[in-house]
Amino acid sequence: MQDTKQTESAPPKVPEYFPVDRPWEESGGLTHLVGMRCSACGTKAFPARGVCSHCCAQSGMEPVRLSARGTLYNYSEVHVAPKDFPTPYVIGFVDLEDGVRVFGQIEGPASALKPDQTVETTTGIVRVRANGTPVISYKFRGVPS
Repeated sequence: MQDTKQTESAPPKVPEYFPVDRPWEESGGLTHLVGMRCSACGTKAFPARGVCSHCCAQSGMEPVRLSARGTLYNYSEVHVAPKDFPTPYVIGFVDLEDGVRVFGQIEGPASALKPDQTVETTTGIVRVRANGTPVISYKFRGVPS
């Protein structure tokens, strides 16, 4: 006799985003972080803030779409991590083409990376909560040469 009982699987978890305001734009296959530009001195920064870190202006901060590419300044492979972060994973600083240095996760193993390597901004899962909910954020990945 054949079992007619259907197997039920749990529906996939709805992802969370970090930061919640999703400070990035995706278009044409590229991901651009959205930072700020000070109208007083032209300094760009990420994440956006209310006071310019260069000239201390307290107004005139405008949203600006940052370059999708940059160079890997430095990185480290994490083996002991906060809860819900699978190890190992790589974190690092990226110097975007428009002069902004950004910290974030880097895709792939540390052994495949090198300083001054060209990277691009992307989005992806940076951790999975204990209940199975994926957390999506910006991250970086190497660009094939």
